[in-house]
Amino acid sequence: MTIPTDAPLPPTPMPVPDASGVRAFSTTAAPVQSRLALWEEYNELALFGLRCSTLSERSLVATQSNLELPRLRLTHIQGNDHVIERAPQNIRRNPVDAVMLCLLLEGNAFFYHEAGCETLSAGEAVVYDPNRPFMYGFSTDMRQVIVEVPRTVLREDGARDEYLRPRVLRIAGSPTAAHARTAASAAIRAFKLGQEGAAALEESVLGLFNVITGKAMDPPSQAYLATAREFIDARLGQPDLSAARIARAVGISERHLARIFAAQDTTPARFVHDARLARARELLAAPGFAHTRIGEVSVAVGFVSTAHFSRAFRRRYGCTPTEFRSDALGTA
Repeated sequence: MTIPTDAPLPPTPMPVPDASGVRAFSTTAAPVQSRLALWEEYNELALFGLRCSTLSERSLVATQSNLELPRLRLTHIQGNDHVIERAPQNIRRNPVDAVMLCLLLEGNAFFYHEAGCETLSAGEAVVYDPNRPFMYGFSTDMRQVIVEVPRTVLREDGARDEYLRPRVLRIAGSPTAAHARTAASAAIRAFKLGQEGAAALEESVLGLFNVITGKAMDPPSQAYLATAREFIDARLGQPDLSAARIARAVGISERHLARIFAAQDTTPARFVHDARLARARELLAAPGFAHTRIGEVSVAVGFVSTAHFSRAFRRRYGCTPTEFRSDALGTA
């Protein structure tokens, strides 16, 4: 028997979370004519009810990953151009007691809500209330991270109604952009770590959520610390990671930066030094770097002198870099 191509598709089972608690879905392998319906169905169950449309001949080609933590939910979406609409009937059928922060990592978008229509580009963000109608569209290929915080959590922190209003956050080029990048990186890292491994990241992401949205008038030190660490980790190969440079990137004074690291029983300089040695240790133990010269490893982690690197490594780990590599790779 031939089934018409426009026949209703049977309901698609909700993807089961993997061992780490991450749930994932993609329209890539679905028939073109069913991609939009499948995306709407998945979002109804995993995020919230919405309507989706696109002008692309390929229909919607998108992937989504979801991770639920005790106090928030993270979503990572990548796809082609499309528009989503949260219409009144979607809200009535499936109300959501949360506030969303969307960090746009790639692409250009518009956000149409009760106060008007605003455009945004990569590096900016949107705060929205899924219980208020809106349209959120992408005119290009896109990628975003969504941080969803339940209202119960926000109320615990004394959030006001003004804080919940939908709006575009024009943070590109501002110190807040560094916090947004840190939050996005932490969220993406959480998907790799899973529910158990990501527990330690949750408080940092919540703190960053408060800073980015403007809820925290005096941003928590934990958010600044997370941003500083992210900035340092991404630049360990650069020798000039001074406290002044880190403070400028985070958007605080050197004195404030010093106090934040002092609360962790260290200093910015010591943290950078320790991070360089830890990264070097990882590289020396990696089979892919087995034939990389010790001098090249030292440069890769920001040391300007191989002799200085070797002395520092020995003081920290009790052996030379060469001895450590031989033992780690079993080539002694």
